[in-house]
Amino acid sequence: MDFVPMMREITVTYEAGDVRDIVMHDGSEIHLRKLQKDWDPLDRSSAIMANDRARKKGEVLTGLLYVEPETQDLHRIINSSDRPLNKLRQAELCPGSTALEKLNQSLR
Repeated sequence: MDFVPMMREITVTYEAGDVRDIVMHDGSEIHLRKLQKDWDPLDRSSAIMANDRARKKGEVLTGLLYVEPETQDLHRIINSSDRPLNKLRQAELCPGSTALEKLNQSLR
């Protein structure tokens, strides 16, 4: 078995609006730009433009870039269980071929 050395976590603290050049474990660099304090995460077009400007400069934006206010929670959309999967019984996880066929028909 090959020995894999533990890599230390790379952390950085910097102010809103600032850019930090971060040296990665392999020696490459990334350029992080933290969003301004007054950034509006509800402005979709501004988020798209900011991301495009950062990409052209070779920067990665950090912070809350965009929030879609009208979206629903994924669990509500897919109607998933409120209970963790490891707490469900086998019959709930695998309801049988009849239920599977009914589900497949509903998706056609």
